[in-house]
Amino acid sequence: MELISVIPFMAGLLVVTVVAAVLAPSMREGRLPRNTAIGIKTRHTLPSDAAWLRGHAAGAPVLKAAARCGWAVLLTGAALCLLQLAGWAFAVTAIGYLAVTCLALLSASRANAAAKNMAAAPPAYLQQR
Repeated sequence: MELISVIPFMAGLLVVTVVAAVLAPSMREGRLPRNTAIGIKTRHTLPSDAAWLRGHAAGAPVLKAAARCGWAVLLTGAALCLLQLAGWAFAVTAIGYLAVTCLALLSASRANAAAKNMAAAPPAYLQQR
């Protein structure tokens, strides 16, 4: 395998990793308002701002782990490229894509579950009685 064919593959993982790294802190801190463009948009996170914020706060740690995984894979792939091991760099990057994708899906699942649990809970004024 040629080294030049690995670089675009790694660039794609870089984009996904940067997006995860930028979104995770915004999600955790509640700075990502409910919108139709970016975020975890599920049936349970979209109905209210409170559900959106709770869901995103629950999914943020896993998305942060996805970003860290992506950075580790990219560093490993870059080192392999420097050693002229393009085939190994491609394989490591492919595994990284799989890991980051699985973690992003787990983040969405956690966000959906947190928003769903919020919807199932009675309002705060009823819990105080």
